[in-house]
Amino acid sequence: MAFPLNNNRNAPRSSFSLPVFLSFGSQITLEGQIKDLSLKSAFINIRSSIRMDLHDELKFNIGSPSDSLENKIHGSARISRVAAGEGIAIYFTEMDATSSGRLQRLIGTTI
Repeated sequence: MAFPLNNNRNAPRSSFSLPVFLSFGSQITLEGQIKDLSLKSAFINIRSSIRMDLHDELKFNIGSPSDSLENKIHGSARISRVAAGEGIAIYFTEMDATSSGRLQRLIGTTI
């Protein structure tokens, strides 16, 4: 279920609780939970001993592990904020049209 959040950003954010999988290179994959989501970014609750730095590049898959890739929202992103003990904020850098459409429907917005 999504709840709008008040913020000063250009893209409205919605509160969510969705699984997300983050891949750093070909060998490290971490699981987190989407806390809030917009058309351009997300905050992910994640705790890991893996060092994550500002501007690190990653691949993301938003959706349940049982969902097929065709039902997930996926693409590339960069870390825009690291909140120690809480998680990371990411901004999307690449997403195909199908995933972008799924994201728009999920948060109930159109571009």
